[in-house]
Amino acid sequence: MNLRVIKKDVNFLIDEFLSDVFISMSFTDDAAKSEQIVGLANEALDLRDATLVRISHPEGDKKAYYRNLTDELLSSLDVMYDRLSAIVSKKSEKSE
Repeated sequence: MNLRVIKKDVNFLIDEFLSDVFISMSFTDDAAKSEQIVGLANEALDLRDATLVRISHPEGDKKAYYRNLTDELLSSLDVMYDRLSAIVSKKSEKSE
């Protein structure tokens, strides 16, 4: 794989997460939830920027470096999806 393909994959994965974030925001009326969701979107954008910088500056064995980088990206996105699910599934305090 070349760097252009890796960067496209990173952009695709982050864009998919952001799509889910914006869909989640459209279904919530709770301001506190919206703020938390926006925070997740900002974290995803920061993750994308940091990952793209790291892609351009490999260290050591390139194959292992990019494999590790991909694993880190996917695990970070898994955590973000779990956090998004937790935010969306919480009952708002207004309805209690």
